[in-house]
Amino acid sequence: MRHKEVRNREAFEVVEAPRAAQASETRPQPSAAAPDMPKAAGLFMVLAYGALMAAFAVTIRGARADFAMLIGAFYLSMFFAVPAVFLGIERDGTRRPELAEFLDCGIDTATGRISGGGALVQMLTVPVLLAFGVLAMGITYLLV
Repeated sequence: MRHKEVRNREAFEVVEAPRAAQASETRPQPSAAAPDMPKAAGLFMVLAYGALMAAFAVTIRGARADFAMLIGAFYLSMFFAVPAVFLGIERDGTRRPELAEFLDCGIDTATGRISGGGALVQMLTVPVLLAFGVLAMGITYLLV
């Protein structure tokens, strides 16, 4: 455009900028982070890992162990903080099934459908068995 044409309003068409509300309506919204899992399953995970940390606290003593447990507790808190953030930005968290419904219906996985109880067993096997293992080693250490 030349300088003369800028002064002449009939030489071009004035277009308004789009409203900010229109842009936000077309922006994609976050999808559900884990729509098939009940909140109780997350609570069971927190309790299982809390039991593991309690087993460490009961059976292990010493300054070096305390520092290692502090680092482990920090990593464990981050392990649960990231999913908490993802679930916090979820649009509608009320669509989650209750625990009884989850146990009845089960869940779809990449390898097929699994029962709700089977899914909970898979989720809780590692922390629960680790807690029992730590307690067994601690008791053995104290007795020997």
